[in-house]
Amino acid sequence: MKIYKILSWSLMLVLCMGISSCKDELGNIRTEEAEKDITGNWKVIQLTRNGENLSKRLKLEDFKIDFNADGTYSIADDLPFVVSGSGKYRLDDPQYPFSVVLSPTEGKEEVVLKFQFPVVNGKRQLSLVMSLGCSSNTYQYDCERLNGGI
Repeated sequence: MKIYKILSWSLMLVLCMGISSCKDELGNIRTEEAEKDITGNWKVIQLTRNGENLSKRLKLEDFKIDFNADGTYSIADDLPFVVSGSGKYRLDDPQYPFSVVLSPTEGKEEVVLKFQFPVVNGKRQLSLVMSLGCSSNTYQYDCERLNGGI
């Protein structure tokens, strides 16, 4: 009986030492996230309202939004959107953004859009979520870069 106690205590000691050595290795892993880069020309590939796909009913191919490296944006076409024309933009957090903030040139107030930046089928997408007046209607613009890239 004593031998079983000694063996079980020895086994416990070895397991504890093994687990504590793993903690040291895990502590050295760096998980630094790169800043998100949304610069480029984006086209809308899908538009939904409250989850309903409106892409077949609207002419999406002419709507484009350009995010320039100097922090400015410009919008082409008059597809319903929260801003028009051009202005400045910034991400609420360059590494972990949840929103893109648009400041129109016309001097209107800043507009905050919910932001997602997934890779879908090997292509980077930009999803902007907003309300266009009626708070019960939520629109989601899913965009792809015109020049490809990831």
